[in-house]
Amino acid sequence: MNPEERDAKEVVGLDPWGLKRIEKLLVELEGVGSLKIVPDGHGGIDEIHVLSSSSLGPKQIVRNIESALLAEFGLQVDHRKISIARVRGPEISMASQADLAPGDTLPGHEPDRQAAPSSSDRRLILKGLHIERSAGQRMTCRVEIEDAGELLTGEAEGPDFEKGRLEIAAAALLEALQQASEEDVHLSLQGISKLDSLGRSFVVAIVGAAEGRRGITLAGIAHVTDSPEEAAVLATLHATNRWLSER
Repeated sequence: MNPEERDAKEVVGLDPWGLKRIEKLLVELEGVGSLKIVPDGHGGIDEIHVLSSSSLGPKQIVRNIESALLAEFGLQVDHRKISIARVRGPEISMASQADLAPGDTLPGHEPDRQAAPSSSDRRLILKGLHIERSAGQRMTCRVEIEDAGELLTGEAEGPDFEKGRLEIAAAALLEALQQASEEDVHLSLQGISKLDSLGRSFVVAIVGAAEGRRGITLAGIAHVTDSPEEAAVLATLHATNRWLSER
């Protein structure tokens, strides 16, 4: 058992304190009103049930939960174990990401128009990533994204070391995303890190998004394939894409 797996087992296995630590983390996520975690009896998680009245879609809430558990505890939970109950007035409808496709509803319930994806939703697409290293151990990163046919560019510079490179890449993307945002929307990087788990590497990004006086926390994760810097950009885009597309 590698260290990540051992730490995850220890966190969940410390009943009730391990589960309380996980609950404390998850209830702070956007879209999680209250929740219940069902342990599997072997030091893992069997089910996570969430009650939400947020405008975030169930898939985004599930992704945020997956990313937060991986970032904080190195714990991977299959998305099929996470169910989201949406509160609509006096009604509650249970929607599991494993069972419902985008736009599907449970029998006897009308579609949740606020959360249902629309064909007019914007999707921000990564088009280019350019990295330059200079003397004095400095790195410059330029990111290009496409927003409804318009090419937007963001650039950031900083010290050339492992954690710094991830932060620079994410900051460059956020600068480009800021151009695609409303004037009262502000995006900031709250944390980013590379994790090695089960023989694979991931980058997890936590982004703060403020719209006027309302602030939320967004989380994204990406598998490292070509480079950690590219994964940092993709993780940050994963965290922000749906939220920005619904603005």
